[in-house]
Amino acid sequence: MEDRLTRVEEKIAYLEQFVGELDGVVRELHDGLAAMKREIGGLRERMDRPAEDDDSDDLQAHKPPHY
Repeated sequence: MEDRLTRVEEKIAYLEQFVGELDGVVRELHDGLAAMKREIGGLRERMDRPAEDDDSDDLQAHKPPHY
């Protein structure tokens, strides 16, 4: 009976460690997703700005020479 209890305790310890590691991975993915959302939001803002407000070359304002 004591062997069985020891095995159960070991499994619980491994599962607790696994859940801790999994929590770290989920947090890392959440942070990465939040950063991507911020970056996409910034890119959308840049695309929505009128061309005269943008100092860079606005690709939508210039047609390629073959048009």
